[in-house]
Amino acid sequence: MKEKFTQEEWGLLKLLPFQVFIMVAGADGRIDKEEVGQLQKDLRDAPFYKDALHKELFMDILSSDINALIQEAGNATKLPERLSQMKIILKQKLAPEEYQRFLGSMFMNGVKVARASGGGVLGLGEKVSAEEKRALAVFAANFELDLANLSKLFEQ
Repeated sequence: MKEKFTQEEWGLLKLLPFQVFIMVAGADGRIDKEEVGQLQKDLRDAPFYKDALHKELFMDILSSDINALIQEAGNATKLPERLSQMKIILKQKLAPEEYQRFLGSMFMNGVKVARASGGGVLGLGEKVSAEEKRALAVFAANFELDLANLSKLFEQ
């Protein structure tokens, strides 16, 4: 899948998992160790992803300077423009089903991060805060993710 993208485009896409992480984990004003642990687990699980682009992107990230990617992704002033660029690139380079499957896979990583920490008394109750839900909704809306058909994309 990497061959579909220029080196510059690929470099931008490598920021997407960290943008999702920062948007969701930071939505409630704090990023905790459970959320960081989930991101690390998601990266380690890269060889097992069904979506080819997600898998290849994460495998490449594992051999990259992850701290530099996180630092760049953390630049909030660039976020709106960066997300817009990513959307344009992905819509140009991927078939509609590939686009939805890849972004659905990214969305699910965001959901896992949101569920990773906190949640009610003694860990019981709602684990995903209202702020995290809003961040996930913003991500889905920004990329025109078809949440109603999300599960169908991963059936095979």
